[in-house]
Amino acid sequence: MLHGWRPPTALGPLVLLVLVLGVGGLEHLAGRFPFRPWLGAIGLVLVGCGLALHAAARRTLGAHWSRLVEVRERHVVVQHGPYAHVRHPLYLGVMLMATGSFLAHPSLARGAIAWGLVVGLLLKMRLEERALREVLGDEYIRYAERVPALLPRLGGAERRSQMVDDAGPR
Repeated sequence: MLHGWRPPTALGPLVLLVLVLGVGGLEHLAGRFPFRPWLGAIGLVLVGCGLALHAAARRTLGAHWSRLVEVRERHVVVQHGPYAHVRHPLYLGVMLMATGSFLAHPSLARGAIAWGLVVGLLLKMRLEERALREVLGDEYIRYAERVPALLPRLGGAERRSQMVDDAGPR
């Protein structure tokens, strides 16, 4: 049994068509922003980091991965690999790639794509969080309280846990 949300099937090709036409038109009309080699280099590093994070997260999820928001039978809370540091490493990887792509190829069209991807992924995250909390209950809620959604905490989870244990009850 699947729980979650699926977009209408016909929506995908329509969105792709609008995106291609819109980006092509915007790129033609607005052109590119001035290129800065050091920003381009940072952009390429972000793209590489995003690809590596996305690949590691997909590998960690294995059969639980889906491009749609859905919770499958026997779904478990994955808490190892990149999921030990952030709840949505796949989305973070895509956001890093989009931001890096914009920095490497600065244009209004690329900025619009990056912004649209980030907004879309944030909306998808909300739907996914709701589905996971509904189906997986307390186990996911405890995981969500412990692990941030997108930005890892500095110092690592083990260090934070040790600091709490060393401090004792307050």
